[in-house]
Amino acid sequence: MTIELHTLANLTTARLQQEWASLGIRGDAPHFKQALVRGISWHFQQQSHGGLDASTRRLLKAAIRNAQTPASKQAVATQRKQRHPVYLAEGTTLVRTWRGHHHEVTVLEDGKRFRYRETEFASLSEIAREITGARWSGPRFFGLKKLKQAS
Repeated sequence: MTIELHTLANLTTARLQQEWASLGIRGDAPHFKQALVRGISWHFQQQSHGGLDASTRRLLKAAIRNAQTPASKQAVATQRKQRHPVYLAEGTTLVRTWRGHHHEVTVLEDGKRFRYRETEFASLSEIAREITGARWSGPRFFGLKKLKQAS
């Protein structure tokens, strides 16, 4: 089946992935619709007008070889571990209003445990998830990241 370029944006992600496979485009199909549309569009353009010439491909390969590599995952993980956590004294009360409801959390055991609605939690992130139903950084949800950066 032939697809017109202007109709790509109207197709579902699953349909675009099927089209990617049927066109025989090298590599696995991306999971994001925009990447699929761009990749299929590039494929159509390459079929119509030809691909990159040999000298351009050599230049791109050389640029990739000479490019600085991003920090390794281990270096990034080390940077995250070096962050200084916000110290919360036992008895501190954190207050947040979320969607019109008032939520209070009490800090227990020098910031190692927290109480929210008569239940103890090991982290603020667990409480933020309980409140919102989504994964949040607990310190960010309760405004502690902003507080830390301001000081």
